[in-house]
Amino acid sequence: MHYYKLELDRSEMKDQHNCKAFLPIPSEHITSTDVIKCSSIGNGSGISIMRVTTDCEVEISDKKVVMENGDCQIDKVSTNNYLATITNGRCKLCSIVSECKCFLMSAVNRGDKIEWTVLGQDSSCVRQLVSTLRDKGYTVNLLAGGKYNEDMTLTSKEEKYLRIAFDQGYYDVPRRTDLDSLCERIGCSKSTLNVSLRNAERKIIRNYEVSNSG
Repeated sequence: MHYYKLELDRSEMKDQHNCKAFLPIPSEHITSTDVIKCSSIGNGSGISIMRVTTDCEVEISDKKVVMENGDCQIDKVSTNNYLATITNGRCKLCSIVSECKCFLMSAVNRGDKIEWTVLGQDSSCVRQLVSTLRDKGYTVNLLAGGKYNEDMTLTSKEEKYLRIAFDQGYYDVPRRTDLDSLCERIGCSKSTLNVSLRNAERKIIRNYEVSNSG
């Protein structure tokens, strides 16, 4: 398995809907969006799971929003964090990824650019994806790439513990909780939680270093 981190110019996607446009949250309150999973469902359509962070608590009157080219189901995770499942009926990029036998592992907004982490069964699949995107007229910059291994991904337990710790304020300055309180909430030993969080933090830092090495 091989991975690439790519940067695409969002301004060149005018012929399709940006998944962010389906969110029932005013854009001025959105501080960041991160597509954590995305799959093609055929006919130029895709479905994605997006993590959304806002600058304040936003009240959402309708959790399910249906639009002409898709829909969005959104749920509140914590005060400023939301999780949205978006069906986008007009996403050519999703179809291209699928046709090249690749998987979009994450998509992070960087202003007018979007940063992808793409996974393929071998390097030729990922290179084909980059070539196809460029042939379609997209500007693609390669940020990093190489052999993919399990040390680059969080286990389900690590992701769960990290998300709870984050939501409970363990990483706030100053901290709003400690390991003892988190252990009581999660129902695990202090040593287990400490090791899981440290492993998750190490993987995130390693991925950050890799993504900035290119």
